[in-house]
Amino acid sequence: METSKVFLDTSVILSPSFRFSDYLKVYISIIVIEELDNLKNNEKVGYFARQAIRNIVNANNVEILLDYKCTKSVHRFLEHKNDNGILSFYCDLYNSDKEVVLLTDDYGMLIKCRDALKLPCQLFENSNKEKEIYLGYRKLSGDTDFINILFNEIKHNINTYNFLPNEYLILTNTDTNKTYEYRYNGSKFVELRLPPSKIIKGINNQQRCVLDLLNNNTIPIRIIAGTYGSGKSYLTTKMGLYHIFDKGNYGKMLLLRNPLGSGEEIGFLPGNKEEKIGDFFKCIEQYIDTSVTKDKNINDYIKKDIPFYIKGMSYGSTYVFVEESEDMDLKILKLIGSRIESDSCVVFCGDYKQSEAKYQNNNGLFQLIEKLKGNPLVGIVVMDEDVRSEASKVFANI
Repeated sequence: METSKVFLDTSVILSPSFRFSDYLKVYISIIVIEELDNLKNNEKVGYFARQAIRNIVNANNVEILLDYKCTKSVHRFLEHKNDNGILSFYCDLYNSDKEVVLLTDDYGMLIKCRDALKLPCQLFENSNKEKEIYLGYRKLSGDTDFINILFNEIKHNINTYNFLPNEYLILTNTDTNKTYEYRYNGSKFVELRLPPSKIIKGINNQQRCVLDLLNNNTIPIRIIAGTYGSGKSYLTTKMGLYHIFDKGNYGKMLLLRNPLGSGEEIGFLPGNKEEKIGDFFKCIEQYIDTSVTKDKNINDYIKKDIPFYIKGMSYGSTYVFVEESEDMDLKILKLIGSRIESDSCVVFCGDYKQSEAKYQNNNGLFQLIEKLKGNPLVGIVVMDEDVRSEASKVFANI
């Protein structure tokens, strides 16, 4: 909804939750463009910088400001800092249009603009920069004394590191050079409960945390996010089969995916609904080993659907596997989650960096992680290691 005129600080444009369409007019200084250009290859925020540049190109309500007059009030600041140059642009713009408000999520910029210069400035508080995303685990290292103090504090309800319920601890003892994984259950650290290694075995710390989460029936909402080749779909599929055919914890698996894809479309697809959506689940079917089905018809236990058709449905005794969750907005993810009965679970898989264009500015997976972290019924693990191949890592880092 178009509401106002804003002048943007760089920090706001880097936020995946910022949408140009929310404003009547958006002004951006050339300094911000240069900052985004310099951040394109940054390991932490490069993806968001590249996406921000694309969004600016595609927006029809943006004006780029190329020059400003050095006003006396701004000149009092350290003039060679980019933030002060951005403020100079805003001062000149505000002198000609009193409806324009500077939008930032930088408290330093807020103090300079609002408190020092007495100019309108609003804090954009919905920013979700990659560096701030909740990973679902914490990596700590220290000697034996450090570890003993950590566990003793937790035992006495002293949560120095502010661990959230179901947050994992990947802990390295520097005396022995050994690493261990634990889950914080809200009151203490507990050891992981992993499936038998003959069923599946995690090949790194993050995968072991994922397997513990997927193996825990007391946590019905599970979010497995991560980069290319980190094992999200593989682990989730194998654990679903294990729950159904080995443990009998669920009666069936429901595969859900929004029918979107990268690349050119092939046009109208003939056939019924199952035939039309079937190819969208090949990424999961490649991991289904029919030898584990105990001579049962796999099609009786694995169903496929798309979110469009599940409104009003209710799923009992079901392992719900939502693939490519980054290609859904929060409304769709809420629809799916609200279908789950007490004897079912839902696993959201995806990589917020790989979302299709339709959801790049309204990424439900990213928002779901931020809204549900710390809920005792929710477990989250964001994996960042590509284990597929060295060649795969080359493309994952582009």
